[in-house]
Amino acid sequence: MLNKNGWGLKEMLILSGVLMLFLVIAIYYIYRLYSSLDMATTDDYYVLLEDRLEEQVKTYLDNYYEDSLTSDVITISSDVLKAHDLDINLVDDNGDACMGYTLAYKSRGVTHIDSYIKCHDYVTDGYEEWREK
Repeated sequence: MLNKNGWGLKEMLILSGVLMLFLVIAIYYIYRLYSSLDMATTDDYYVLLEDRLEEQVKTYLDNYYEDSLTSDVITISSDVLKAHDLDINLVDDNGDACMGYTLAYKSRGVTHIDSYIKCHDYVTDGYEEWREK
């Protein structure tokens, strides 16, 4: 490969090609890593919104809900929470408004509360648009 004059053009092109291939592969994996971290951060923000909504519904059920909770699923919309000054500011990380509701029921003595939100770039799995109205 080496002669008395050093590397030839052919060897330099082969070495440059191999290095470029490694560089492209490294850039691809760095991009995938960055994308997955960004998605995880975004999802954590929406999970936090859902948790905050659930906390307000717990307060509503403890202080304002007059019927006893049964196995029948009730829908508590953000309008109901607003009426009792328990509304949270449902906005996504871009400042756009989100829709949200919570389902509550009691099963075997345990209260179950599940919140669902719909934002511009995110929708909770199982979200049913008709429940918000």
